[in-house]
Amino acid sequence: MKLLSLLPSLALLLAPLTTAQYTNPGECTGDCWSHDPGFYQRVSDGRYFRFSTGGGIYIHASNSLTGPWEAVGQALPGGSSVDHPGNTNLWAPDIAHNPTTNLYYMYYSISTLGSRDSIIGVASSPNLTPGSWTDHGALFHSVANGPYNAIDANWISVNGRQILTFGSYWNGLHQIPLSGPLAVEEGAQPVNIAYNSTGNHAIEAANVFYRRGWWYLTFSSGRAGNYDTNLPAQGMEYRIVVCRSSSATGGFVDKTGASCLTANGGSTLLASHGNVYGPGGQGVFQDSTRGFVLYYHYANPTIGLSRAQYQFGWNVLKWSGGWPSV
Repeated sequence: MKLLSLLPSLALLLAPLTTAQYTNPGECTGDCWSHDPGFYQRVSDGRYFRFSTGGGIYIHASNSLTGPWEAVGQALPGGSSVDHPGNTNLWAPDIAHNPTTNLYYMYYSISTLGSRDSIIGVASSPNLTPGSWTDHGALFHSVANGPYNAIDANWISVNGRQILTFGSYWNGLHQIPLSGPLAVEEGAQPVNIAYNSTGNHAIEAANVFYRRGWWYLTFSSGRAGNYDTNLPAQGMEYRIVVCRSSSATGGFVDKTGASCLTANGGSTLLASHGNVYGPGGQGVFQDSTRGFVLYYHYANPTIGLSRAQYQFGWNVLKWSGGWPSV
């Protein structure tokens, strides 16, 4: 189906959403394509690196958050060393820095679409650049008929303890403790921290961060793509949701106090508006000059709706009563 034939129906879908008071994405110049971005500001010099999913993990770099962004290559261009049918199509990179080892770690997903036969792998680099990545293979896996899906990893450190948050659809988002950046704690079992009991349980892409006594859990809810061939019903496309807890490992609630383990929990942080459609695949990082910044991908209908046309979006988070807004 041609994009031109989709634009009128898309306009009708977005019209009721344009009244939402969301700030438009910040400026992006240069190569602004992105899909399920991982993001990091290099410790040594403040240079920005964006990692995206697209038949592999592509790296863009810039000296400024606003760009110009330049495509500089791939991480693990030959794929993962893990023996799996999806080992050349790596997904959903998440980037972390370990000051003890002074290395950057990239947690990536290996799977096939719609399967729970999935693996979270890990690679390391001294500087985030293409050609510098060492693949360490599988960290954690799920099985075809199991209760969770081992993709969309996000690493955090809590009082020296490392924790991996992960999950997509099925029973939602889970956490498991690590004994180090490359291994799961012996005997550890995943714990469920968020769930959508409605429809096909469409939540994924967890990201956890800390601010002023609260741990915040953001995730993507709704259908992630295929907007160019089959638009979802209004409001069923990707949106970004937030919950919070005084603990990093559970008890997450939304603004109403509802548990994010029940029903369709979570408060919407960012949804479709104007020329922003289906924002998701998000994360939050603390910029050296701007404070907490939400980053994500989105479809701009004036550019195109396919994954190959998704754009990189970012917004400085505003705060009121301990809750973020865009």
